[in-house]
Amino acid sequence: MKLAAVLALASLASAPAPNVSATRDIVTDPKGANAPGCAVGAFRDGKTLFTTAAGMADLEMRKPIDADTLFYAASVSKQFTALAAATLIERGKIGLDDDVRKYLPELPRYDAPITVRMLIHHTSGIRDSLTLMRFAGAAGANEMTKAQGLDLLFAQKGTNFTPGTSYTYSNGGYLLLAEIVERVSGMPFADYAAQAVMKPLGMKRAMFMNDRRPDLANFAHGYNPKGDGYAVRDTYPYFSGSGGLLISINDFAKYDYDLTVGHKVWTPAVQAIMLTPGAFTNGAPAIEQRSGLAYAGGLQMGMRGGQKIIQHGGAAEAFKTHYERFPDRKLSIVVLCNRGDWVSQDKADAVANIVDGHFLAAPRKPAPGRYVSDELKSSYDIVFDGDKLTAGISSTYKPQGEPLELTRGAGESWTGDGATLVFDADGRGFTVGTDRAEGLHFRKVN
Repeated sequence: MKLAAVLALASLASAPAPNVSATRDIVTDPKGANAPGCAVGAFRDGKTLFTTAAGMADLEMRKPIDADTLFYAASVSKQFTALAAATLIERGKIGLDDDVRKYLPELPRYDAPITVRMLIHHTSGIRDSLTLMRFAGAAGANEMTKAQGLDLLFAQKGTNFTPGTSYTYSNGGYLLLAEIVERVSGMPFADYAAQAVMKPLGMKRAMFMNDRRPDLANFAHGYNPKGDGYAVRDTYPYFSGSGGLLISINDFAKYDYDLTVGHKVWTPAVQAIMLTPGAFTNGAPAIEQRSGLAYAGGLQMGMRGGQKIIQHGGAAEAFKTHYERFPDRKLSIVVLCNRGDWVSQDKADAVANIVDGHFLAAPRKPAPGRYVSDELKSSYDIVFDGDKLTAGISSTYKPQGEPLELTRGAGESWTGDGATLVFDADGRGFTVGTDRAEGLHFRKVN
């Protein structure tokens, strides 16, 4: 073993015991105990370092959150959907480069064939199913069924771009992936996932929903602030694929163990499927603009905060979830929150820094002030108010335009009104855009 590796292992072995109390403080509402909160798990090389929790799973019943509380996982579900698909790909039942119309003949023919690999890596151009539902009149995804979601996708005459040529995150792509798993396995997707993933790993409470929310004990409601209190907002879809997973911290411990040590489901062949980043048809890597990370099997990969990372977050109005793994440190952190006003990645990063001695560099704090774009012939006057960003817009076309109002997301990103703004790593500018107009760069005016 190389000296550097020996020293790194020695450093980890001699690290002080994690401060569980400080971790609990991160997910404790400063206004008091009668508030929603989060469950937290920290794992090293597959072993549980600790679990902790703060807040209420059910405010009305005053039911506290614990390590067995089930949360709606939102998009953290995608890695489990991809894992279920990978078990069939490993067995040769599904081909990564198969045209998806082999399994879904209802899907129209587009400019180029869409492959299973493109669905997994968000390079298919398939339109987002949750967006389509909203445009079709649904106030919340909980008002629609899986059949209705699929019907909307099968009715789409075009894609966001020629398949394989660009990257756009698509819940629709993962709904189609789950449907392929269902048709190939010959059983409901939720049942196949239970048989092929949850049961072998000993995940006793975790489950995918199948067009209804099960009547379960120790289940967290989602909450958003309302006045001096909180309002229940269980507005997530009850079908699975892009989301749909219900999971606890103790279940996540079983999953992380198999990923890192057990390899019962995460076999070498499955790992190759799950951890190979996507690429466009021209060979260029498929990088998400907002995070700067590559997308693999329901997981993002790359460098963040000076560290190699594998991660995925989830958001469903009143649920915020995050799973992150630092391979070089053999450390994994999971944060599951049932409140929509917290950023789960920030909570997970804070826990990681407590566990391993503030190794993860904090995102650069963006500076207020004036930024200009030659392409838009505009200037943006950026002002921050907590987790809100307002950009006052002036241009050669309109001296005082309609301001842009965004809310802070993970890391360096701010989102709202279909737009995403990401600050440069050096703090000297930012990039803003939508799926239809990407990469508009602004530079800071000193």
